[in-house]
Amino acid sequence: MWHWYDKGEEWLAIMLLGGTSLTMFVSSTARAIGNPFAGGAELAQFLFIWTAVLGADITLRQGGQVRIDALVIRLPIKWQLLITSLCIGMMMLFLALLIWYGFVLAASNWQRPMGVAGLSYGYITLALPVGALLMMLSLVRRLFTNGVIGSLVADDDEIVEEAL
Repeated sequence: MWHWYDKGEEWLAIMLLGGTSLTMFVSSTARAIGNPFAGGAELAQFLFIWTAVLGADITLRQGGQVRIDALVIRLPIKWQLLITSLCIGMMMLFLALLIWYGFVLAASNWQRPMGVAGLSYGYITLALPVGALLMMLSLVRRLFTNGVIGSLVADDDEIVEEAL
């Protein structure tokens, strides 16, 4: 099941990025020929924000987030476990706050129209809590599959770790 979920999310991110590029191309071309596409910038903004949120989740799911661990990997395993657990706890707390306040923000922006496009601004602000929820799910999945210490290590980082 997770394989299809992961592939679906990756394809959705690719389609949204393609939609962003296509929207900007059509908008700039229409403006150049003297017939501007009024909602082009807002639509591209909407698509790009959702692309960035899905891309952040995909990166976290693959362990590609920034991790500076030159000191931590030289500590005894007990200290590594403690420090990594503390980092994961802070990440989960931060994501939980983004989810909570993000849904409040999205609800408060639902009646606000987004420029010329007429789309609700709530759709843009909804990206924050939905993305945080997806990232929390990805982090929990990594905890179950890779354990605490391996949960923040990139999937392709084994070669680097062995060299140290």
